[in-house]
Amino acid sequence: MGEPGGFNFNLRNNGSNDLDIWYELHLNFEESIFGGEREIMVSYLETCNDCGGTGAKTSSCVKSCTDCGGKGGSTKSKRTPFGVAIEVSTCSSCGGKGKIITDKCRRCSGCCKVKVKRSMRIIIPPGVADGFTKRIRGEGNVDKKSGFAGDLFVVLRIGAKQGIWRDGLNLYSKINVDYTEAILGTVVKVETVEGIKDLRIPCGIQPGDAVKLSRLGVPDVNKPSVRGDHHFFVNVLIPKDISNKERKLIEEVASLKVSKRSCPSDGMHEAGESKERASIKRTSRVASLWNSVKTFLGRRESREGFASITADASSALLLRSHCKSDSSLLTVSYFSVFVFTLIWTLMRRNKNCCIGLNQRKHTS
Repeated sequence: MGEPGGFNFNLRNNGSNDLDIWYELHLNFEESIFGGEREIMVSYLETCNDCGGTGAKTSSCVKSCTDCGGKGGSTKSKRTPFGVAIEVSTCSSCGGKGKIITDKCRRCSGCCKVKVKRSMRIIIPPGVADGFTKRIRGEGNVDKKSGFAGDLFVVLRIGAKQGIWRDGLNLYSKINVDYTEAILGTVVKVETVEGIKDLRIPCGIQPGDAVKLSRLGVPDVNKPSVRGDHHFFVNVLIPKDISNKERKLIEEVASLKVSKRSCPSDGMHEAGESKERASIKRTSRVASLWNSVKTFLGRRESREGFASITADASSALLLRSHCKSDSSLLTVSYFSVFVFTLIWTLMRRNKNCCIGLNQRKHTS
């Protein structure tokens, strides 16, 4: 306590911080998602009613400490170059209280406080995470002498759930699907915090892809209308051993894929063959044209006389391999026929004129 103008050697903190209570409340996974109410039993300290917080059986059992004279400690003065320094030490006999209890209270055993329990109902908001702390003011330990009451801090511990884990507002799980189901698509039953649900697996899903169920995750603790999703990572099961029938069917599917890849090249080959046939047809038309010309000009002459015609016809046929397109081949052929016919006609006329002049000379 100390005398007026002296020191208070009772160094204990009489504030409410020492009166606070920390309590751990364990919840299951679903309770952390949806929230709710829990009733808990809290142990706390309050001032002993039997001794009034003195710790003594009666008031006469409280004596002043003879070691410190009721001051709770002692002081020593020490002169230094900077002045006089006062060294303060707490009395070891009374612990700084300045009083000695000769006969302790039977209820509190001289502690001045007793432990009691009381039931409390705790409201748990939806979406709480592990370590979430809820503070309830004035529900901690009570010091009746000072009038202080501490606070109750409830620390929430969330249990794990098999097959589901949390990250923020989203929940995650892993599921297995057969490789045929991954190819064709399917609907599987999955476990969620709201029970068993149907999950549609799209066709062609790849290993490691995720499919989600919207708004089946964790609500926002500050805004419960906002809720996350539940994501499912897909693991495609590929068997190591299959039956002969299954192997045969898979091989048929593989052969179909090979045939499908080869279809474009086959189509190009067929198109090439069609062009080839069209080219041959045009070449035949050119050859027929040359035959008609030879017939028109008089095939009755000796083959030597028409050697150049035959050679020119063969040359025209060989243009097929040198022209860039069949249409250009046909154009060149028609032009060549026209020019050759014109030249040949002029030569025949010139020959006939010469023969007529010679006959006139012989006659005259």
